[in-house]
Amino acid sequence: MDALTLDRLLAELRPALCGRHLGRPRGVGPHAVAFEISGSRDRRLWLDVSRGTAGLYLLSRDEVRALEDTDEESWPGRTRQAILLLRKHVGGTRIREVLRVPGERALLVEAGDVRLSLRISGPAPALTLAVAEVPVATLGDGPPAWPPRPPAPEREWDRVDPEAVAAAAAAATAKGHTRRRAVLSACPSFGPLLAGLVGESPASVSALRARLATPRPTVLLPGPLQDCHDADLADGPADLGPIPIEGRVAHHPPSWTEAAATFLCLRRRGELFGRARRTALESARREIRRLVRLEAHLGRDVAGLADAAALRRQGEAILASLAVLAPGVPEAELRDPYEPSRRVKIFLDPRLSAPANADRLFERARRVDRARARIADRLDETRRALEAAHAHERRALEARDLPALRSGESRGRRSARPGASAGGGRLRYLTSRGLPVLVGRGARENHELTFGVARPDDLWLHVRDRPGAHVILRDEEGRAGTDDVREAAEVAAFHSEARGEASVDVHVARRKHVRPARGGPGRVLVGHSDTLRVAPRDPAGRLRRR
Repeated sequence: MDALTLDRLLAELRPALCGRHLGRPRGVGPHAVAFEISGSRDRRLWLDVSRGTAGLYLLSRDEVRALEDTDEESWPGRTRQAILLLRKHVGGTRIREVLRVPGERALLVEAGDVRLSLRISGPAPALTLAVAEVPVATLGDGPPAWPPRPPAPEREWDRVDPEAVAAAAAAATAKGHTRRRAVLSACPSFGPLLAGLVGESPASVSALRARLATPRPTVLLPGPLQDCHDADLADGPADLGPIPIEGRVAHHPPSWTEAAATFLCLRRRGELFGRARRTALESARREIRRLVRLEAHLGRDVAGLADAAALRRQGEAILASLAVLAPGVPEAELRDPYEPSRRVKIFLDPRLSAPANADRLFERARRVDRARARIADRLDETRRALEAAHAHERRALEARDLPALRSGESRGRRSARPGASAGGGRLRYLTSRGLPVLVGRGARENHELTFGVARPDDLWLHVRDRPGAHVILRDEEGRAGTDDVREAAEVAAFHSEARGEASVDVHVARRKHVRPARGGPGRVLVGHSDTLRVAPRDPAGRLRRR
């Protein structure tokens, strides 16, 4: 705020404040405090020392509720201490005077034997509580605002020497410094907005003074007020001043009090949206970087897998050459059964028989196929999650208002990670008869699946006495048959540490007979269950994915 705006605002506020009692001071942000005012249940005095909005405002109770920041845990300790001392010393005091220090953008609120000194100028505004001329608490990032600077009427905007202001501006330009800061050092009462209109000649100062002779409450916007979205206010913040400025749309409220309240509301809207958009973009871009790295790693994993077809070919070559293969040799060159003119070099385990060596190669080929299928699934999930993260980033960039931005954030959180869907990151299959099979991944997801997703009459399956996934077979109407249960049990066996065994015992119980156990997520107690012995079988390619 500039000094002229402050003077006009104080002229309107004095009748509403002087002689009234301040009550119930409470923090409404990390750098703002609001007081109740006696005789007016709906009015609140808001003192702000935030960068860009530092000043004094008279707001309605609903406006305060809409603007306040209730996350006290994130406030500086200095702020929380200052609020406590304001409650102790200021609550119940009567306002005697509200005035501006001549030549400065600084305010004094005198109430009883306490003073509130509000410094608006400078890079770090501050509000200091002084009791009996002794500072006891300060709100804001800057140094205490007590004692206030001595009056300097000669530096008022309408008294300052134009030659001195122009000379300061010219000197700053010559040295490559900020001209606006030089103007403010010569005449603080101009404020940042008006200081930007001062050129390097005395004529520019005189021209600005002439325009300020007819001030009018003005809120400067990037576009018409009714068309301003939160994104517009974040990219081109609102300003408060006494005159219109070229290139900005001027909105003229009927009073300075209302203009200040409108300015604060618009600034807070823009700041809140800008902060939320930065957070959303940082989250989306961090997720994109993670997924790009994961995709590259999975690609390298695929490239590093052995050739399953070549392994099978070697196994078949061994079986086709049993008659000529000497026992106990570490390697051999055998005829390729598919190309008899070609020889295949095979490394053997001399401790095993030829058929056992062939079986070992066939098993390696099966493991490679399973690994390739799992990596392919992860790659598909990762690429879908990467598309979702890019979509989240686009939504954050395209959002114009905070509700749309927050809606996009919630959708992005649901869909950004691999495997995300309406069912979260868990695997979903269908049995041959079409019943859903849900598979948990990890202890926490097992717990959520069993106790947050499954219904009481669904079937719960888990390998007996071995770590593994919780598997839920949906059985909404009691339609699950023997084949459905067997297929779900094979999935549970495959998604366990017993997947390499020939057969595995699997618990089958109704979900209502399973309850959480101590020891962490995923641990359960089973009241009643049956045991089904099955062979672990990879559902990929056998059961349909959902």
